[in-house]
Amino acid sequence: MRYNKNQNSAEPTPNYVETLLRLGHLLNSSLDLHHVLETAIEQVIGFVGAERGFILLVNKREGKIWGEALRNIDKHALEATLKGTSTANKAEISRGIVEEVLKNLKPVLSHNAMEDPRFSDRASVQLSHLRSVLCVPLIAQGKSLGIIYLDNRVRTGLFTEQHLSMLSAFANQASVAIENARLYENLRHSLEEKLNLQDALHKQETTRLALEEASRLKSDFIGFVAHELRNPLTTIRGYVQTMLQDTEHTLSEEIKEEFYSAIEADSDRLLEMINDLLDVSRLEAGRPLSLSRRAVDVRGLLDRLVRRHRFYKYFSPNHELVANLSDNIPPSISADEDKLNQIVSNLLSNAIKYSPDGGTVELTAYVINGNTLCIRVSDKGVGMTEEQMGRLFRQYERIERNSIQNIPGTGLGLYLAKHLVELHGGTITCHSAVGEGSTFTILLPI
Repeated sequence: MRYNKNQNSAEPTPNYVETLLRLGHLLNSSLDLHHVLETAIEQVIGFVGAERGFILLVNKREGKIWGEALRNIDKHALEATLKGTSTANKAEISRGIVEEVLKNLKPVLSHNAMEDPRFSDRASVQLSHLRSVLCVPLIAQGKSLGIIYLDNRVRTGLFTEQHLSMLSAFANQASVAIENARLYENLRHSLEEKLNLQDALHKQETTRLALEEASRLKSDFIGFVAHELRNPLTTIRGYVQTMLQDTEHTLSEEIKEEFYSAIEADSDRLLEMINDLLDVSRLEAGRPLSLSRRAVDVRGLLDRLVRRHRFYKYFSPNHELVANLSDNIPPSISADEDKLNQIVSNLLSNAIKYSPDGGTVELTAYVINGNTLCIRVSDKGVGMTEEQMGRLFRQYERIERNSIQNIPGTGLGLYLAKHLVELHGGTITCHSAVGEGSTFTILLPI
């Protein structure tokens, strides 16, 4: 993307998709929240040619609002303005515009705020001589993370509808990066606090060895999560770039459909991983999970999961994924659809991963006695010993065996699946034998 020498009269070139993809790559190159925010504001200032700007984050649980990654605005003045503790508005921003975007979660573009009937009567606008203002929300999974605020106070620096479109697209990428960085930061703090507590309570040699093991698990776990959070985004970007570069329309519709399916699968995988980590984080903090029950089309949900997992990155040509869904499954059952999706998805992913040589993975579902739904996932993979099955549903627990040491995993999937099944009033069991595969059975009340 190219800009005029005068930054305040920046005019974007029509083709800005490549720049958006490049900026997305920069955002997702780090899981450090401060670095992500500084990268975001630095890029966006040049992206639309703004004079000033900042990113504002919100924490609804703590009722906290604070500014980050400021450019040409004093941090203390901004915080005083946002809190309403100063009438002088030394930050010279429109608090009203910020509050409107936070409340409605819709972007605001004003070509000339001092003459805009929506904001011209506000003292903060007139006293600050605000001209063009651009403010967009940061939203991830339907949750408000904050806003990106930009303004210009010279007539030549007018933002346009195209700037708004560009910034909104950039905000979507930034929201994912910020949410990933926050998740990573919370996870790191949680694990560090856990290790510190263990260190304070245990002083004996056996505890020292346990702490060393916990430290190893923490390092492996954080390294895996950092890699896995970026991995689906990289794959998605690759497919999107391939389609964007197909200017001669050489890709067939069949190939495009495969690309769309792969993009959808990786997007769902990323959301599931984030949801798993957030749920476990809530449980570790002593905050119980809750269900949002409604009528769920179980047959449709299971069909979608089977189709999606055929694009799972560990699914190979040697695998076969089949679904045997009984005709006696009712049109719907009362359950939390997102949680049920998490449960079955974890089982299917494990069945595929722990069948490194391929084989059939079978999903079976039927109703028992008219009041219990049985969902069964079986594979012909590596299997487990009795001792390993006894530790199966523990947190951070993984099978240790040379033949599968390269298979990544967090050790959280089955722990969370068991918790969610029991939250529905159901049970989950496993039958397995080394070299013969595993079968997981879920019983849920209809």
